[in-house]
Amino acid sequence: MIIKINIVEVSSKLAEDKVNEELNFNQKMIYNEVSADETNYTEKAQKIFDEWYDCYYEFLLNLEKI
Repeated sequence: MIIKINIVEVSSKLAEDKVNEELNFNQKMIYNEVSADETNYTEKAQKIFDEWYDCYYEFLLNLEKI
């Protein structure tokens, strides 16, 4: 069976889940002040997100080659 996914969206969602898990869903540790237009990760949360995003993206991209 072939399943088509958007690798960017899936990697982002999985990385976001890891940020929440690693920072115990502590919103103050995860997000900077929220404005009406955008929400930004704290520096620590962004680092966690980036690391996991890269990991998931590469993993999914390599599956495509199988």
